[in-house]
Amino acid sequence: MMHRGNEYSGDRTMVLYDRLGIRKQYVWGSALAALFLGATAVALVYSSLAFAEVGKLPLYTNLEEDAQFAKTIALTFDDGPHPVYTPALIELLKSEGVPATFFVIGEHVVAHPETARLIVENGFEIGNHTFTHSENVNLTENRLRNELVASDRVIRSATGISPILFRPPFLEDIDVGEFDGGRIDGDEVRWAESAGFVVVGANLDTQDWNVSPGQSETILHRLTDRISPEGPNVIIMHDEAAAGASIEALRTFIPAMKAEGYRFVLVSEYFGLTVVETMPKGVGLTALDNVLVNAAKAFVLGMSGFNVVVLVVSALALTRLWVILAVRRMYVPFLKRMQKNTRARKPVSVLIPAYNEAANIEATVRSVFAGLKARDEVIVIDDGSSDATAEIVKNLTGEFGKQLILLQKENGGTKGSALSYALPFARLEIVACIDADTVIDKDAIESLARHFDDARVGAVAGKVYPARVTSLLSAFQYLEYMQGQNLDKEVFAAVGAIGVVPGAIGAWRAKAVNEAGGYSLDTVVEDQDLTLALLAAGWKITFEPRAAAYTETPDTVKQFFRQRSRWVYGTIQCVWKYRSWIFSRARPSLGWIILPNVIFFNLLIPLLVPILDVAVIFGLAGVVNIWAVLAPFLIYTLFDMWCAIEGLTYEKMPPKRLIPLVVWQRLFYRYVLAAAIVQSLGIALAGTFVAWGLQKRRGECHPALQNMLATGSALTPSPIQITRSPVASGS
Repeated sequence: MMHRGNEYSGDRTMVLYDRLGIRKQYVWGSALAALFLGATAVALVYSSLAFAEVGKLPLYTNLEEDAQFAKTIALTFDDGPHPVYTPALIELLKSEGVPATFFVIGEHVVAHPETARLIVENGFEIGNHTFTHSENVNLTENRLRNELVASDRVIRSATGISPILFRPPFLEDIDVGEFDGGRIDGDEVRWAESAGFVVVGANLDTQDWNVSPGQSETILHRLTDRISPEGPNVIIMHDEAAAGASIEALRTFIPAMKAEGYRFVLVSEYFGLTVVETMPKGVGLTALDNVLVNAAKAFVLGMSGFNVVVLVVSALALTRLWVILAVRRMYVPFLKRMQKNTRARKPVSVLIPAYNEAANIEATVRSVFAGLKARDEVIVIDDGSSDATAEIVKNLTGEFGKQLILLQKENGGTKGSALSYALPFARLEIVACIDADTVIDKDAIESLARHFDDARVGAVAGKVYPARVTSLLSAFQYLEYMQGQNLDKEVFAAVGAIGVVPGAIGAWRAKAVNEAGGYSLDTVVEDQDLTLALLAAGWKITFEPRAAAYTETPDTVKQFFRQRSRWVYGTIQCVWKYRSWIFSRARPSLGWIILPNVIFFNLLIPLLVPILDVAVIFGLAGVVNIWAVLAPFLIYTLFDMWCAIEGLTYEKMPPKRLIPLVVWQRLFYRYVLAAAIVQSLGIALAGTFVAWGLQKRRGECHPALQNMLATGSALTPSPIQITRSPVASGS
């Protein structure tokens, strides 16, 4: 997330939740609650499938051991239905007049109900293979019943049949005991039989699932080498195996077996059952059944799409992290060695917009003058303050003389209006902008100004930290500034892709600002808006890590959320304003790096990450494939931690002591940012105007300034040295 400038209030503030009469502090909490309630609802719908009774189905356990089963073969196919390979298999079996049994997965029936119907309509036997094909179904009886009943419901919905044949997934992991005509043993068997299912094993596993496409000969050899003339032969195959290689193997195997006198039968014959008995017509679905089936369909289809999103997002996120780390390790040190420190700098006009900043303005002005040259000037813009801001600045003019100028105007509602008003009063070519709740290092102005010897440079971004670390919330923000903002800026500067010059500290070429039309009033993030405008005009934006600023940060969750919501809203405004530049070849850094980075990594991914957390919980519970969500989650988390360590190392902070705090910071931020994005999107869609809102100032710039004067550095205490209570709830 990018740092924004000072926050203003204005009479034009009108947000959606005000119109609806909803208290602001409840909006983000409601967004989070909705996220978890939605996840809970999905879980409840899914689990509700488990506890509906199948009905009292007859329990078939007797096996026929008659000699009639010598030289008999029962073909069974697992994991369908498949929209391509199952119909092709049916066509082959029909042409040969061979019966077969298909053990289908409920999820696949949801995706391809017409193929499930095709199996039944063509006279083949259908069986239950659980809903998700999870390996965890053998862990608890309730989980197995869940899977069986959910699958039964969707099969019944698609075909009108309620099959009683059941084959457990991952059959090789079951305690099979002694094979007896297809019957197997184990807890899954007893649990399923108690619900009225007949559990079907196999004594010839082709393992066609681990054969490469085109290797039908391998499958054929496994069939012919293992077939027994004593019978019965229950063969397990898969509809989709090896992209149709199993089907090709059967084209040879079936005629060969017929020629040797083998007879193909349904597996139900080994249990002394008829098709009517194994596939009884299901009881009609009730209204509740239909609701649950539709919910299951939505869940399956949603998870399929979500898995694709997870993979794409994970790939993008990991690529970004890898690039940041690579550039940080290799290119950034090279750039530092190339920096020249002996360049003289041009004089600077320092603009300090202020609205009700009596708590900090004196410290801000004094920190600026600590590094000022004789030809520089400082302009404080009092934007209609109702406190003593103007009086404090007037008193300081006696100390600093004509170098300190006070401008007073009516409140314009945004910081951009104050800066636009002051810009014509700035006499010098280089303009530095400092927030009125910020103190800067002595050499900050000097370091910024030296970059403008390059005529291509339109603006320079400084480095921002919280002024003090006094709570867990401020410690979180301190880590964020170190890891995300400052490290990211250094890396993106290496490729000419600085997307925002922070309002807390930045310098601008007056000519570039004027050519871009000055500070815009149609967004609430004037710093980001102007930065993008200069990039669109062809100016170079760079970063100066030695220009450090220390700004007051929100100390309550409420204030923090309001700040982040405002930043996100402004970012959405900027993306929309500069959307025509996306993937522009004329400005590749803007169109191919900055704007896509903002869209994907500042807006979309923070919104999706909490959903991934919920998906991981579902995976651990066995509802979805755990590895489809856990693997990307773990990999991303490890890379994320690696990037955090790089950021801490970059700031010369102790990673070992701070990593636990980093973990909690990540968990906190991802949900706050997701809620802020949801709220900001709602405001944007409503078309409402949002002006700046002033957070309550604590005057933390004064102790930060004293620390700087006393030590020669404004470095704040370590985030682990918290002197106040943890996160305040605030009002």
